Amino acid sequence: MQDQQLKQRIERIEDCADEAKRACQNGNPPSELRDCIATLHQQASATKHATQGQESATHDSLRKSVVELESTADRAMQACRNAGAGVDPQIQQAVQRAHAEASTLKKELLQEA
Repeated sequence: MQDQQLKQRIERIEDCADEAKRACQNGNPPSELRDCIATLHQQASATKHATQGQESATHDSLRKSVVELESTADRAMQACRNAGAGVDPQIQQAVQRAHAEASTLKKELLQEA
């Protein structure tokens, strides 16, 4: 995968995490879900920054970061399920998109390895 394409994919994950974080600020999700989304946002932002300005960011380190992002997105998805029907649909959709992006990117990066 080209570096520019990888950066764009990570930015999409961060955008989804941003959207989920904004939706949390407008609503009142359970603390478990809020914490998962905050962690996801922080990890996505850190991964994005690792791709910018540092050509030394290796594919291996980015692959590891994407695996961690996907794991955090898994936990956020589980927190949505645990919260049940009370979760704001906007939060749920943003978490689902972040999870789908992270999962797809992880699979593609692991196939390259």
